[in-house]
Amino acid sequence: MDPGFFCKYTVDENKRLGNLFWTDSISRFDYSCFGDVLAFDSTYKINAYQKPLVILVGTNHHHRTTVFGFGLLKDETLDTYTWLLETFLSAMNNKKPLSIITDCDKVIRQAIKKILPESTHRFCSWHVERNAQENVQDEQFIESFKDCMLNHMTPEEFEQQWMTLVEKFGLQDNDWVNKMYKKRDLWAESFLRGQFFAGMHSSQLCQSMNSYLNCFLQSRLKMFEFVRQIDKAVSWIRYNEAKDDFESSSIPVLSTHLERLEKHAVQIYTRNVFYMVRSEIQDETLLIVSGCANEVDRRVYTLTKFRNAHMRWIVVYWRKDHRIQCSCKGFETVGLPCSHSFSVMKAEHLLSIPDNLILRRWTKDAKDSKDLAVNSCQSPNDFIEMLRFAALTADCRKLCFYASKTSEGYRKAKMEIYQLTRRMEESSKIKGGSISSVGFSERRSSIVSDPARKPRTEIHN
Repeated sequence: MDPGFFCKYTVDENKRLGNLFWTDSISRFDYSCFGDVLAFDSTYKINAYQKPLVILVGTNHHHRTTVFGFGLLKDETLDTYTWLLETFLSAMNNKKPLSIITDCDKVIRQAIKKILPESTHRFCSWHVERNAQENVQDEQFIESFKDCMLNHMTPEEFEQQWMTLVEKFGLQDNDWVNKMYKKRDLWAESFLRGQFFAGMHSSQLCQSMNSYLNCFLQSRLKMFEFVRQIDKAVSWIRYNEAKDDFESSSIPVLSTHLERLEKHAVQIYTRNVFYMVRSEIQDETLLIVSGCANEVDRRVYTLTKFRNAHMRWIVVYWRKDHRIQCSCKGFETVGLPCSHSFSVMKAEHLLSIPDNLILRRWTKDAKDSKDLAVNSCQSPNDFIEMLRFAALTADCRKLCFYASKTSEGYRKAKMEIYQLTRRMEESSKIKGGSISSVGFSERRSSIVSDPARKPRTEIHN
């Protein structure tokens, strides 16, 4: 019944399952909204066949895990990862992510270079830290290394701090340290700042998803039960998204010194993201405007921090359209206005956050289906149908969340859904679009049992 369900697999020379990838309409719709950052790893092998399970995830408008698809792989070779990425892009209408976060696996890196050369690839900071612990067993070094990895420094400051670090711990001849230095543009914040990662610096979403699946999976599950349990886990994640939508509809108590800007933020951002923005507003109290230069069409502010005068940021404000750009590159990296931008908003007496600092993917309207007709003009008809299905499913999830709160709500929603379904079914038949459940069953069984099918099979409907 899902017009956007997508599945593709391979079989080996013994006619056994090789690789398997699957996703559904909602995941494909979520990717169209939040597919700017992709994270995945293949360290999870809880199934009877010990096949690596790859969970491809991102972060939604509530800054929570959203699932884009799953892959069960026969091995972890370059050809297999290449197949996975090609299949994933095929399912997602060939939309490529801006950024990708993975573990430090060399083969994954090669596959990304081959299939997604324009995407910015980043090593998961958690995996990098774990490798550091294994190769340099010194807690003081680990803390200093983490500071080098995650601290917001200029590349020049990083180079100086790295040299000091290596000399302090006598690691000039350590092979792992030297190899990681050559790959510093893949893990050091100094070289990745300004690339959009939606606030992510590790594949912790995959790790949390793995832990989440432990509640549903057992190590000896056969394939059919395994996939069904994964589906239950995903359904629960989507229920929690409906809960987040519900909580975002209420207005928390305003508590900062920039009340008008805070009020605007709570109106446009989801609850979890608003808390992140509010933290930036609170941090603004420690900033001091140390200089302001008037130019033809803009003002250039210099900011310092209370009791940290050596820290400086340059923020440019364009008077005509109220655009703001900060040298910290916080907006380019996370997609949210930084504390320095709020300092300039205060200096300019702005009552709302400028449009150029509002990224739609963090707003309450991030999954608004009204834009589907515009966004999908150049898309194939089956992809448009999939988007409609997923958008309607998301809207119905909100309805079900509210209706399930009371017996009367449940009864009324049940009746309305039944009546509307009947009307839509009749309308579909009149227009010649009747759906055959028998045909679906026949397709499904042929996929499983027909040995004469080609090694690679793709199902769209």
